[in-house]
Amino acid sequence: MKCHLFPRFALIVTVLAAGAFDLSAADWGSLHGNNRSAPAAPVARPQPQPSRAPQVNHAPPPVMHQEPIRTPEPRREVQPQPQREQPRQEIRPVEVNHSRVVETDRRRMDIDEDRRQSYFWSDYHSGMRIDRLPDGYRRFRVHDHDFFYFGGVYYDSGPSGYVVCPPPVDAAISELPPGTETIQVGETVYYYAAGAFYVQQADGSFIVVAAPLGVTVAVLPPDATSFVVNGVGYFQADGVYYQPVMQNGVTVYLTIPQP
Repeated sequence: MKCHLFPRFALIVTVLAAGAFDLSAADWGSLHGNNRSAPAAPVARPQPQPSRAPQVNHAPPPVMHQEPIRTPEPRREVQPQPQREQPRQEIRPVEVNHSRVVETDRRRMDIDEDRRQSYFWSDYHSGMRIDRLPDGYRRFRVHDHDFFYFGGVYYDSGPSGYVVCPPPVDAAISELPPGTETIQVGETVYYYAAGAFYVQQADGSFIVVAAPLGVTVAVLPPDATSFVVNGVGYFQADGVYYQPVMQNGVTVYLTIPQP
């Protein structure tokens, strides 16, 4: 039994081996035949590309607005010029035409607003009482009587305080008050302010004199009062009489005797 099986088994193994060899040979032959019938396509090699010149943009470059570069100028040393001595000019006193000055003042003071131009003495009139004298007042003696003065105003002692009084004749002051007018009569020059007439002395002081007749002033004294005689208007202040008249188109006040 065993002898019959072995030859069969060996025969099967042999047949299977031969079949496998033929199959393998067939496959290889088929593969070999295929390789011969369709040769492999050659692999394309990369061809070198011709070098291209870079494209140049021939458009003009944009214009840039740039400020020109300034080269600093070399510093120059300025040599001081020698000072020339200027010829001295002779200073001469200016001659004043008093008549023109008075005429100009009168024209200016003819306007009502200008006539109200305020000075210190503008607010004082004879008989006005005050409690104390202003700072800077001056005391002097005239005809054995003591008076006080400041800014064109004269004071006398009163029962209580002080009283504004008319300018005492022969009273001397060192400076003229503000708003003084200059009046020339012949060779005599008068100075008028606040109802007082002054004449300059040799020592430079100014002395109160009696009011000259026939002269004109631009401004009445602060305490002047008006009155009428025979239809004509006049003004009176501290015993001096004034008559308004027209002179060169300007109203002035003429000193006259008592009407």
